Amino acid sequence: MSSYVQQNIGKGETLIQITRPHGIALLPHILLIPLFGLGLLTMIPVIIRLRTTVVAFSDKKIMCKTGLINTQKMDSPLSQVNNVVVSSGLFGKIFGFGTIAITTASGTHSFRGIKSAEKFRKALNEQIYLFSANK
Repeated sequence: MSSYVQQNIGKGETLIQITRPHGIALLPHILLIPLFGLGLLTMIPVIIRLRTTVVAFSDKKIMCKTGLINTQKMDSPLSQVNNVVVSSGLFGKIFGFGTIAITTASGTHSFRGIKSAEKFRKALNEQIYLFSANK
């Protein structure tokens, strides 16, 4: 489990799902390596994004973090989540990744290249329904 998620999970909360970006994002950079090592230089920011992006939700809230130095964090109760949209192209459908856009009361937060984005969206929507039904 991500240290960010561990630090932000509340007492009595149950973590439902956690996801990260898909490693397929490295493929174009690996293909550039034969071109004078160009792929190695362009790979660094991608590796940082892969290692520092996390999207998770518990039975009460959603938590997201991106970035190493310039970090962006989002922590919102499930009652404040208005919409969850997943978009993926052909390669996303083949390799199982997509962009998740979560709209809350404070705005829209997008996360690119997330593993199993459609499964994450479905599980999050189910948890939002359960959360609102238990109020």
